Amino acid sequence: MTFRVHFDMCKGELPDGDAVREFFDQRREAFAPHGGRANAYWFAPVGADDVLRLDIDYDNGRAALRWLPDGTHAEEFDQVGPIVVMESSDYDVVTIPAELARVSADTAHGAVTEYITTGAKPASVEWAPDNA
Repeated sequence: MTFRVHFDMCKGELPDGDAVREFFDQRREAFAPHGGRANAYWFAPVGADDVLRLDIDYDNGRAALRWLPDGTHAEEFDQVGPIVVMESSDYDVVTIPAELARVSADTAHGAVTEYITTGAKPASVEWAPDNA
C-alpha cells in the first residue's frame, strides 16, 4: 500500500520507511515562510481521508502526533509548552497546545515511519484521549 503526505500546498507519496526517512531528512532542514522549521503534516493511504497528523517544531525539538480516527494523541513526556507551526502558507501560523506537543521530533519520526511501514496505529508511542 502506498501512503501520501500533505503539507502546506504540497503533497507526495511515501511508499515505504526509506521514503519517510528521506522525506524527514529534507524537511528537517527546510524553513517555512514564517521563518521557522515548524510545519503540520497529514498522512494517509493514497485516496483515503487523513489518518495521522504531525505538528512538528524542529527548532524546539518537539511535536504533536494525533491519530485522527479515534481522537488520541501521543505522549512521551510531561507538558513543556506550546509549539507554533505553519499549516498553510495561505494563513497565519497556528499554536499547538502544550497538552498535545508531548513527543520529541525523533519519536514522532519513528512513529510516522512505523505507520507507513505497517499501515496500523503506531504501537511505539503511548496514546491518550485528546482533551485539549
